[in-house]
Amino acid sequence: MEDETEGEDDVELATRLLAEWDEGRGTSKSEIERREWGDGGAHGRRFDRFIRQTLGVATTKPSRQTDRLGDLEAQLRQLGHTPDGRVLDEWEHQLDHGRHAALGALRAWNDPAATFRTETFALLFVTAWNSVALALLQQAGEQWRDLDESGNPRLVNGRERVLETVELVASAFGGDRHVGLRRNVEFWIGLRNQVAHRHLPTLDVAIIPQAQAGLLNLEGVLEERFGSDFTLGSALSVPLQLTGFRDPGVLSSVKRLQASLPLDVQSYLDDQASRNAALIDDPAYMLRVTFIPTVPASGRGPDAVAHFVKPGEVTEDLAQALKEYTVVTKVVKAERPNLIATQVVDAVSDRIPYRFTMRMHTVAARKLKARPAADEDQTATDARYCEYVTSVKRHLYSQAWIDRLVDELSTEDGFRRAINEAPEPRG
Repeated sequence: MEDETEGEDDVELATRLLAEWDEGRGTSKSEIERREWGDGGAHGRRFDRFIRQTLGVATTKPSRQTDRLGDLEAQLRQLGHTPDGRVLDEWEHQLDHGRHAALGALRAWNDPAATFRTETFALLFVTAWNSVALALLQQAGEQWRDLDESGNPRLVNGRERVLETVELVASAFGGDRHVGLRRNVEFWIGLRNQVAHRHLPTLDVAIIPQAQAGLLNLEGVLEERFGSDFTLGSALSVPLQLTGFRDPGVLSSVKRLQASLPLDVQSYLDDQASRNAALIDDPAYMLRVTFIPTVPASGRGPDAVAHFVKPGEVTEDLAQALKEYTVVTKVVKAERPNLIATQVVDAVSDRIPYRFTMRMHTVAARKLKARPAADEDQTATDARYCEYVTSVKRHLYSQAWIDRLVDELSTEDGFRRAINEAPEPRG
């Protein structure tokens, strides 16, 4: 931009440019675009979009024929082409790449036959954000390359190296307004690195709030920064749901499945929850959805099969009811089970007056319900005392389990109840 725009925010700039244009009686839109943004090919569309998004003022009065042409142009842009046949700018290629990556992520997630759902979604979703952020920076003429100490772009195989995704997003979406958005993208980058080349279907249900929030963030950015022609919603439908509508045991089943995740993935999710505890109610970071089945007033086709209400748009009574009936997982920072059975047996043996063996420990663990029987689901443990690690097929135990055993086995009666046999004094 020219020096006169330095120090102006978007509202001040939009107000000045609108006054300069003045319903077509002043400087033309194309002249303003060339001067302010160095854009000679937008033919007024960039000016219109900037004024509409910043001030909410429409600077076009389209005719019916114009609307039809606009629809056709929108279809071309959605396919990655330009209405005038010109060569796409690099930022337009990046935008097209980002949109298709996001649609690919959605396709993978909504496919009922998908087996690598979270893994594929994370990979494609991070790619989408990388491309969209890059498109924004290139369009605005801001720095998107990785520079060396001398300010020259670093090269990789002869090509300029692009900043990492987290840096691109931080540059494109700075400020307090976008904290939730940035943290959401960081969550997906970290999760992508955690689950690459791993098959973890039980992870899918654990990260739905972050997936839904991230998609709405991306859709909002596409509409706000590039216009409604580039949004994804027109290509989507409301997915049909099966889980949770009738089965009251769904929540407990989900919790058991999540307990079977590898320890490093569970640790990552716990760390992210602790780090972003202040954002638990920020729909840009994570979005929890409550389904309320409704009965239509008539048998005729409804205007919409699903109604989405923003958190701030519900009445106080309904908001309170949703808080009471919606289950929110509470993250409790506690020491994770990390002791193998032999360590437990050694520690307990040192603290009780009776002989205690591995066989007795197995009996006690099942009798006191720290772990399930041999023919049951091994992930259904008492999380306070035990955790099953699927990758090595082994149970791990906590210090709390050792303390529980010491309390139970320190007396003859307690020993009999827990082991089903008389205690033998330690020799």
